[in-house]
Amino acid sequence: MITYKHSLWSIPTLLIVAVMVAIGAGVPTIAAQAASTSKADKDAKDVKVRKEEEKRLKKQDKSYTKQAKAMADQYAQTAKLVARNGGNPGPLLDAAAYFDKESK
Repeated sequence: MITYKHSLWSIPTLLIVAVMVAIGAGVPTIAAQAASTSKADKDAKDVKVRKEEEKRLKKQDKSYTKQAKAMADQYAQTAKLVARNGGNPGPLLDAAAYFDKESK
């Protein structure tokens, strides 16, 4: 009786190759996910730092409230012009409301 050793070696070889392919396919996905979460954390930290810096600068600047009120008035006037000409004044009114809130 003749035994075929070559056919027995092909099964472990195929298993090893399948495991290597599965591991190789998963690594880029895991790396991309880790990169996106670290980028999101960095972005959240940057936003927090910018907000704190903006608050600090507003407190230091004595004329900020006057400037914000003037900007609100300018945006409101521009919104009226846009509405008169048939445009959408919504974003301009939102900006006017924001600066009006900041002036108080």
